Amino acid sequence: MQISEIRLRELLEFLPEKGKILLKGSRVMIFDATSLGMLRKDLIETLSMDRAKGFLIRYGWSCGFEAYTNMKKQFQWDEDQEGIFTGPIMHTLQGYALSEFFCNIDPQTGASYYKGYWTNSYEAEQHILHFGHHHEPVCWNSIGYASGYSSARLGKQVIYKEVQCVGQGDEHCTFIGKSVEDWGEEILPELAYYEVNKISEELETAHQRIKAQNQILERTVTIHEQLTQCILKGQGIENITASLAKLMKCTVIQEDDHLVPQSTCFQGQSTTKDILTPYLSILSSPSFKKTSAFYLQQKRPFQLADQHADCFVYRLVSPILVGSQHLGFVSLLRIGLPFSDLENIDLEHAASVFALVILEHKKIAEVERRIKGDFIDDLLSENLVDPNSIINRARGLNYDITLPHRVLVLEIQNFSLLDKSLGQDEKRILHFKTEFVSTVQGYLERFGKGIVVNKGDNLILLVQQTIPNCPEKITRQLAEKIIDQVLKSYPKITLSMGIGSNCTELSDFNNSYISAKKALEIGKILKKHSKVISLEQFGTHALLFRVLDPQDIYSFATNHIGALLTYDETFQTQLIPTLQEFLSHRGNVEGTAKTMDMSISGLKYRLKRIKEITGQDPKDGQAFLIYT
Repeated sequence: MQISEIRLRELLEFLPEKGKILLKGSRVMIFDATSLGMLRKDLIETLSMDRAKGFLIRYGWSCGFEAYTNMKKQFQWDEDQEGIFTGPIMHTLQGYALSEFFCNIDPQTGASYYKGYWTNSYEAEQHILHFGHHHEPVCWNSIGYASGYSSARLGKQVIYKEVQCVGQGDEHCTFIGKSVEDWGEEILPELAYYEVNKISEELETAHQRIKAQNQILERTVTIHEQLTQCILKGQGIENITASLAKLMKCTVIQEDDHLVPQSTCFQGQSTTKDILTPYLSILSSPSFKKTSAFYLQQKRPFQLADQHADCFVYRLVSPILVGSQHLGFVSLLRIGLPFSDLENIDLEHAASVFALVILEHKKIAEVERRIKGDFIDDLLSENLVDPNSIINRARGLNYDITLPHRVLVLEIQNFSLLDKSLGQDEKRILHFKTEFVSTVQGYLERFGKGIVVNKGDNLILLVQQTIPNCPEKITRQLAEKIIDQVLKSYPKITLSMGIGSNCTELSDFNNSYISAKKALEIGKILKKHSKVISLEQFGTHALLFRVLDPQDIYSFATNHIGALLTYDETFQTQLIPTLQEFLSHRGNVEGTAKTMDMSISGLKYRLKRIKEITGQDPKDGQAFLIYT
């Protein structure tokens, strides 16, 4: 039989009466991939990742070597043409993976080498199932199989190396095979995995490893104790980050649940700081970007390894968890040296300390928000019973409410859509509102000073003024800056902000709040495109807006000049601006014509058209009053 005629059913012979399965005369067994995955898991947990790798490579080598030896006896083939492809075919038929195999020539040295791909590798699947993505390739059994088969065929040691692997987050498993001589020094670290150590050597190595683990365990306890002392002393995240960086002798970054760095501490030389600074954010990691959704769901530490232009950066990341609540991440960062399993344990313990501090800060912030909310509710009430109590409560919040202020109301115009996008889940909506208040408060503190609280679906901002009776323009500029920055963080929401009147007395706050809400109401009715609106921008008409229902005013205006608005929009004329100027000049034709830089006859023609369209003569006293 030729190699091209291989069919698995023709190779296998089942002898149930003898309890045997033969593959062309050689006894074989059928293993379940899940069981092999559990074997891998037990080996790694018992021997360590590195020793399990060596064990599985050597086992694969034996399988590949015997496969060639047995197949050579059973088949007649052209060694150069068919023998070379027998290994990948058998590797595929036995269910390791789908193998694609090519023989290539190195253009620089002229030496031949082998390259190929594995698809659906059972090893990658099982490793991810039990351990998640690793920081290096994991198809050790297959690497050993390919090395053993090629070495048996060529009569010299051939070593295969996996350069890409699904088990480390790559799209494909890619391997390269060369003789040891052709590999040169590059392959030396891999050769150790093919050597079997004596049991005495293994025991001595295990003893040394246990001794080293005990030393590192002592360090882990020390780390936990020192970080716990930081909490007992009332120190914050910055101090804990600095302590961990000193203990772990590497850079430490704490990020919130949106992956925004909150605290960073470098350890070591300033040159290291300069090199690592561009890579502080986890979003700078190509490995993370490729499978970010997978990593964000992890409940245990994971390691990332990235080759950048100027260095190889290793990042060990642990989620900060309290039960099912995700509070952020803490990461260790360094150049050139991977993190060990025991450092993994150290970081996991450190993450629990960060969790305690962050949870405490969140509870304090929640109480503070509630106190601020109650304080502002009382401040804005119509009946301010005890002004001194308000002043003292503000001082308790380290805030001076006696300074000049304005009340601003921030509204999410498309909140109903946001509500649907959050699945109308009360917990998610509450979390969003809490984060939104913190974001707005942060920008208010950047550009000015004040307090932000949530009230219903809106935010109330108490904004300190630099001077008494501060011009509306200054507050408007501040409001526009805040909205512009907030929209960068929340691009899918639509915001508008109402500016209230100046407050120089505590009794002014209620009126300022009402005028801010009224401004938003008017903005909706008049369909103002401005993101910021105030009653003051309407001049003398603001008094009408305060007293009357804005909807009634809008309906009244539409009834009298609606036709004029339609005419201007249809024919692109300037009758509305002409009417405004005529009214502002109190019916003075000459003054209006001069301001508008037009002839008196031209103005009279426009006034005539206004009369014809609206049925009201602007020069008539009653009509003049209505238009005004």
